[in-house]
Amino acid sequence: MQGPAYKMMRERLVKAAKAKRVPVLGHYELTARCNLNCKMCYVHTQDHSAAMKKELSTEQWKHIFDEACACEMQYATLSGGECLLRKDFRELYLHLWNKNVLITVMTNATLLDAEYVEFFKTYPPELVQISLYGSCEEGYLSLTGHKGFQKATTAVLALQDAGINVRAVATPSRYMTDDYIETVRVSKEMGINFTMSDMNLTRNRENPDQDDYFLTVDEIVDLMVRRSELSKKLVPVDSTPEPWGCMCEEPAVGLTCNAGNCLATVTFDGRMYPCSNAIIGDGYSVLELGYAGAWEKTKAVADAVKYGIECVGCPYDKLCSKCPTFRLKDLHSGHCNPDMCERTRKLVAAGVKKLNKE
Repeated sequence: MQGPAYKMMRERLVKAAKAKRVPVLGHYELTARCNLNCKMCYVHTQDHSAAMKKELSTEQWKHIFDEACACEMQYATLSGGECLLRKDFRELYLHLWNKNVLITVMTNATLLDAEYVEFFKTYPPELVQISLYGSCEEGYLSLTGHKGFQKATTAVLALQDAGINVRAVATPSRYMTDDYIETVRVSKEMGINFTMSDMNLTRNRENPDQDDYFLTVDEIVDLMVRRSELSKKLVPVDSTPEPWGCMCEEPAVGLTCNAGNCLATVTFDGRMYPCSNAIIGDGYSVLELGYAGAWEKTKAVADAVKYGIECVGCPYDKLCSKCPTFRLKDLHSGHCNPDMCERTRKLVAAGVKKLNKE
């Protein structure tokens, strides 16, 4: 199911859905609870009692899934918090699986035991994505407040051995700078299918001004150079890079990514947003408006986003982050994030990325 033909088919389907504004992609945050306490988590809810009072019941989630499928949703991502904390996770998963929905599970894998491996082997997901938070138990303890390295890596390898499509991913932060490259190296040594993130972090929803976990542009560039050296993926540096910026008269309007075009995110309390990064306003209650009604309002939110006038026609455009939350100064200013521009230019100058001048 994961071969080139399947991937091409999926890309074409998503592209067609995006053009018609059909929500074929659904991201469902089943809970804000987590068994870890990561310092940079954008949900970061440790008050489990309060979180459980807000999160949806089994029947409410099933109703949302049914309505999503009626709106032609075909791919679902289940996340949290830690989605495996829900006692009804298997029941919710099977509700989607039995509707022939292709499912991605996002988890820290510390709860993913042999029973879960057998469950996923019997009812295969499209993908299990596992977050790694360090190269050893000490790294995990420092970042998450718990030891979890052995549990997570054992789960990844067990899923791989069972033939489950799995990938591990790590995103560096202020708390992981020194250990990030070691995590990449150790994962490679262990034979883990590891995907290196593009180093974007989402701000904490409860405290959006908390930014002490973000790296500076130079710190990110240094890590990405070291990562590329480790993977032997540095490219020849162009000694005459293209000029930066365009400054067109009018910014492009509306999100150009999947968010709000063919992707809807529903948070643990039943509110719909374009995506988990673009938490704009208070969202729309799926229980009150229905999935289709919330989707219509979510599309309007996506349409109101203004892209940066500096990005239109810029030769660095395709190399920058595709996510508007990081790419833009804010979602309605019509200007780009100057830090992202600086980062992209420095990555080209360092040989991590290459301009396509054709």
